[in-house]
Amino acid sequence: MGPKPGSDMKMNAIRSGIVVLGALAFGYLSIQIGFKPYLEKAQNQNALYESDPSSQEESSSAFPERTS
Repeated sequence: MGPKPGSDMKMNAIRSGIVVLGALAFGYLSIQIGFKPYLEKAQNQNALYESDPSSQEESSSAFPERTS
């Protein structure tokens, strides 16, 4: 009296789902760790740009209106 054929398929599906979720989590963490220095640098540059008062004037004139 072994396991039912349907339950064996269900266990395989559950195992596959766990493997897929693990792979997605690993990939997400790898990307976060791999790009962390670049993301921090971009956030710091953005914070500096937003806190600089002279950049406020530059941003308003970055796309000047055409007056022709």
